[in-house]
Amino acid sequence: MAKGITHSCANIWRAIARAGGWHSLQRVASDWDGIYAESEIRENLETLQRGGFLELGQSRRHGAMYAYTTKCHQLPGETLLPVTASDGEPDAVTTVAAPARNDVMNTVYTPPQPIYRAGALDYQACPSLHMGKRRAFRSEA
Repeated sequence: MAKGITHSCANIWRAIARAGGWHSLQRVASDWDGIYAESEIRENLETLQRGGFLELGQSRRHGAMYAYTTKCHQLPGETLLPVTASDGEPDAVTTVAAPARNDVMNTVYTPPQPIYRAGALDYQACPSLHMGKRRAFRSEA
């Protein structure tokens, strides 16, 4: 069991705090695959959670989830702002305004007018090129 905050523990905390959101043990282990063993990552996450540096949450699918929230402490010498809201805290970042609703019951639908350049559909006044020569439009009728 980890005795305190080590360099590997601080590296894992920085990665979670900078990324934001909730992270499961499997997600953190896949991020640090080949650098730290899964058992070492588990010990570091438990140490960070016990010290108040990460918040522990539960998920049905993933089990224990860890996040750096507004309730958490920062590591000494770090100045990171939490981007994950803690449970029960309103999330001000994700407030979205409702889309505008048109009154479709009391108005008459008018389709949008196409935007063409002036004279774009005037085929008789605008000659076209046919085999390198300018020819005026002639209808088939």
